[in-house]
Amino acid sequence: MKQTFLIAGIAALAIGAPALAQGSPSLAAGTAAPARTAAIVLAQALPPAPPAIVATPAPGTAVVIAPNAPPPPEAETPPPPPATTYVWEPGHWSWNGAQYTWEGGKYVQRPTATATYVPGHWQQYSDGWGWVPGEWNYQGVGSSTPPR
Repeated sequence: MKQTFLIAGIAALAIGAPALAQGSPSLAAGTAAPARTAAIVLAQALPPAPPAIVATPAPGTAVVIAPNAPPPPEAETPPPPPATTYVWEPGHWSWNGAQYTWEGGKYVQRPTATATYVPGHWQQYSDGWGWVPGEWNYQGVGSSTPPR
């Protein structure tokens, strides 16, 4: 249907100015140009292409999808840790189904002496933005599975 409108609009432009298309002897004589008829060209814009898949969540992982990217993180100054076995988990934006809400950072206890904390982050997926929770990385293992 949109092709019909576009073709009709182009045809109307061609019909409205035949003298200009073919060259008019009256223009060479210095007379005024013939009146042109206006045509409205109707076309429907194509929907935007879906965003490319940036990442795929791990199988079995429940991901809450937000329709847009979260705001920039809020600035936080962590208080002193309660003990040397605690690591700061930075605050982050959380999606409640209608809007983002800020969840402040907190200290979490390290499960082993060599574990390092990898903070969570927002990641773009094909249908929106999802929160990837933080996890522990165990030295020498390179995964979130604690050594046995």
